[in-house]
Amino acid sequence: MRTVTVNRRPYEPNFIHAFYAWVDRLPIPNWLLFLLLFLFIGLIQHVVAWSKGMLATGEFNFDLATAGYWLVGGLFLGIYVLKGAAKALDEFRPLLNATEEEYTELKYRFVTIPRGVGTIVFLIGLPLGAMSGISDMAIAPAVDYAFPQMRIGIWMTGAATAFLFFYQIIRQLRQINAFYAMSKQINVFNLRPMFGFTRYTAILGIALFFYQGVVPLALDPTAFASRLVLDTSLAFVPLILLMFFVPIWGVHQHLVNEKDRILQEINSHMATIFERIRSATFEQENYEKIGDMNTVFSILKGQKETIKGLSTWPWQPGTLTGLLSSLLLPIVLTLIRDLILKFLGV
Repeated sequence: MRTVTVNRRPYEPNFIHAFYAWVDRLPIPNWLLFLLLFLFIGLIQHVVAWSKGMLATGEFNFDLATAGYWLVGGLFLGIYVLKGAAKALDEFRPLLNATEEEYTELKYRFVTIPRGVGTIVFLIGLPLGAMSGISDMAIAPAVDYAFPQMRIGIWMTGAATAFLFFYQIIRQLRQINAFYAMSKQINVFNLRPMFGFTRYTAILGIALFFYQGVVPLALDPTAFASRLVLDTSLAFVPLILLMFFVPIWGVHQHLVNEKDRILQEINSHMATIFERIRSATFEQENYEKIGDMNTVFSILKGQKETIKGLSTWPWQPGTLTGLLSSLLLPIVLTLIRDLILKFLGV
């Protein structure tokens, strides 16, 4: 691997990094700033609706109060995409045969969104967000779009931000697979350094599912009356599962092969010891070392059972269960709710 200068960046960062750097410098936490933005958007929507007479002064409207979700939700997602990735790579660091300078470049490429391509992706998201907003406006109550310019702007900015982070997630998934391929130290006895990546992708999958499906269904049920919004959200379920499994499939196969190789070696040694015990017992009738050979055979048998019990999936116990539960539980609860409503004739 070539040596690089630490201060020399491979490419310029996207503008979104400057935005989050500015947010980090503020005297309040990121999450609190975004929560205040969410409340502020809701307040502005109400003020406009009151001034236009679409709501009685002081009347509360839930849809207006949650109008900023698609924008603020994407900003919350960005916190984890930009910060969680670095922590996951740091956990994997012991398995990378790289100098500090080389690792600095790898980390920069893993965490940093390129300025050029990232900006293009952001711009592509703007009209798609506008299409989603216009589609929603056609079936939503009129009061939801009391301030249509702001509401469509939220759809546009939210979609563009989400597209930008989805692009970054795709980049990171490809790089995770490359990190696995780079490492020559991956083995079935030390999976812990890989837990960071699987935990990162699992949490990302859960966050995306709730961002695109569960929370919008609770906050803005009319959004899913739009076929475009509904199809986009449903498409995320298989994509999330692919996002979790695809990067680790290659290393899983590597671990399976490594496990099989070790088991074959143990079986070969067991066959050798077994033959020596049989020969000493029945052919040579030399019983002096049979006890020692039986001990070795028992040790090999124990090793075989230990190896057979080792996992070839690089995740912590409970990671997959947590991911599947998060994906399936809301769907099951929704089906139960619909069955109850149908039974009650509501």
